[in-house]
Amino acid sequence: MKMFERYPFGKLAGVLLSGLLACASAFAQQPEAFRWHGFFSQGVIHTDENNFFGDSTDTSFDFRDIGLGLSWQPHDRLLFSAQGLYRDAGKTSPNGVNVDYALVNYSLINRLDFGLGIRAGRVKNPYAFYSETRDVAATRPSVILPVSIYVPAFRDIFHSSDSVILSGYKEVGDFLINFDLLRGAVPFDERSERLLIPVPQAASIEDDKLWAARSIIEYDGGRIRLGVTYVKFDAQIDTTPGMIFPGDLDTDAYILSFEYNWENVQFTSEYLRADYVYAGVFAPGLTTEREAEAYYFQLGWRLNEKLRVFGRYDVHYADRNDKSGDRQLLLGRPKSDGFTKDVVVGAQYRFTKDWMLAGEVHQLKGTSVLPASENENASKVKEDWNLYTLQLSYKF
Repeated sequence: MKMFERYPFGKLAGVLLSGLLACASAFAQQPEAFRWHGFFSQGVIHTDENNFFGDSTDTSFDFRDIGLGLSWQPHDRLLFSAQGLYRDAGKTSPNGVNVDYALVNYSLINRLDFGLGIRAGRVKNPYAFYSETRDVAATRPSVILPVSIYVPAFRDIFHSSDSVILSGYKEVGDFLINFDLLRGAVPFDERSERLLIPVPQAASIEDDKLWAARSIIEYDGGRIRLGVTYVKFDAQIDTTPGMIFPGDLDTDAYILSFEYNWENVQFTSEYLRADYVYAGVFAPGLTTEREAEAYYFQLGWRLNEKLRVFGRYDVHYADRNDKSGDRQLLLGRPKSDGFTKDVVVGAQYRFTKDWMLAGEVHQLKGTSVLPASENENASKVKEDWNLYTLQLSYKF
């Protein structure tokens, strides 16, 4: 049984966010026990073809995040924390207030060289380098994260879950080893369920199970970081036989992450391989497999304390055995939905430690990461397109 029921979350989130605001004011004078934080970002996106986060071909302002969180530590080993999030990203993430996380954290061991703890509730999933902080602009390397690894349409599925996490760290010489082990379930709603249903037919995701394991090894105080992530998701697709049939979906994803920091230069790269197995979904007794592949290379350079510039090459294949996208035609989508190649240049300027303005230009070929909910008319999807974005953000 899930820790939280799906239906009440919208109303619960609104109450929680209002409560956080009230509590933040009431306990602002008691920093020894209560802490609160928040962030805000507003972006604008323009594309010359295709829509991305709203009607971007006419310029979209449907790109904002507002978060407010509160934590309470009644004991050295015990921490309660929660955060409400208002997010608007066009049809990809319709505007509304949600529970971003709400958890209890208990520290089992807390030494300088070794730590171990457990978290339970609505938690952020350990996924690659940036998933846990992807909504906070100040912690991202760009306005839009590498779309190959952090596919925008799947953000609401992979970002958080109702789970239990065992986390820890261990120092070994110049190395710091961090690890997370998760077991839980995804808090689906009708919109996010549609992302895993391969055709436009009434269906639902049932009896879903999520496992995740991640280890990030840091060397020389973080000069070199190496990460390995494994995610497994199993579920049943419940539907009345038609274009598809009741069956099982099994997903296994593997991610390798690497970062190297040298003076004012940072190089980052991540590689993903994800296997999707549909058993009995397209026909009784038939098993269909798809192997997605993605990677990016990113180079950032901090010119001074306020200004950082970067460049990135980002590649995604919906099926590594169909890189031309021919099989997409069978699903009623254009061939370009089988791949994406994205060349990005951008900059971040920090006015103060709390205020930041960021902008970037994307030159894209392919639409595999393009939100289908924003581009339902497949005949209007263009293979070659450009994206321009600016974002102003604040944190406290």
